[in-house]
Amino acid sequence: MESNKKDTNVACLACGDSLSRQHNGVKCSQGHDMCTGCAKTYVANILSEPENKIPAKCSLCAVELNSVQLEMQMEPEQLEMYLMYKAMKIVDPKIDKVMSCPFCKYFEVWTIDNSANFFYCRKEDCQKGSCSVCFKEFKVPKGMAVTEDELEEMKSEEGMMSHYKCYEHKDIKEDWDKAIEEGTKRYCPECKVGGIKDDECTHMTCDNCNTVWCYLCGKKEADLDKSDPNGNIFKHNDDWNTNSKRCPQYLYQIGQIDDRWSTASDSQAKAFFHKLLTYKSIRNFFKKYKTSEFKDLCSVFPQVANHGYDLYDVKTIDLTIIHR
Repeated sequence: MESNKKDTNVACLACGDSLSRQHNGVKCSQGHDMCTGCAKTYVANILSEPENKIPAKCSLCAVELNSVQLEMQMEPEQLEMYLMYKAMKIVDPKIDKVMSCPFCKYFEVWTIDNSANFFYCRKEDCQKGSCSVCFKEFKVPKGMAVTEDELEEMKSEEGMMSHYKCYEHKDIKEDWDKAIEEGTKRYCPECKVGGIKDDECTHMTCDNCNTVWCYLCGKKEADLDKSDPNGNIFKHNDDWNTNSKRCPQYLYQIGQIDDRWSTASDSQAKAFFHKLLTYKSIRNFFKKYKTSEFKDLCSVFPQVANHGYDLYDVKTIDLTIIHR
């Protein structure tokens, strides 16, 4: 006699506990289940790196998980964060952008050509105003009729009207921020999701699209130069010290032939690698903008003025990745 599927139990893929088929946890379309306790732990893991781990995928088969089931496991603050990052993944960056309140999890989707200087939070327990460029708070007038005191506040050094200067420098500020960000991350060559590797090898597998790629040269496995064209990524590491198209398996190995690199640890070698990447990005920034324009930017944004980079070093440092 055949067993009734509705009466049989399933096992949680994480803890192994027996679950009813009608459990309130998370169910993958391929038949992998998580109990509510493990699902909550999984949610916390996703939100620890939301930019890399949303949309959430099954840890066994990498199929995208049911968003509604995931949301049911979340606390209100977790849900706000999840929905914001989910929106960031959905919007077309050529058309839209996600703007969020710097002081809570409220967000809105704006068109990319939206010229609004200010962001007004509509969350009832926040309702703060902030500059859409520097993200600093300013006091929002309480009503449609602005009082004399409110007008004086708006005109003050840190009042609402002072942020018009921010918007005048919006484009160069965005390019500066992008230059710094590009130096501190590496991006999957397939889906362009960015991140920083751990202190292990240069062989990367993207959490978002499962593409295998090399952290040093940034190419995906299919495009890598290898000692065996049909081999895997390890063949890309053969003869790396003499072949400029190949890369070592570990960054600290580079110090064996190039004394600029640390051999003490992969962490120190990684720091030097990202220093070269950052300096290259900043150098490209100064190909687009004059020094006088950058000084003007620094006068408006103190955080840019305190960037901490030696600009003479940026202009003169040897950006060759490996001296073979």
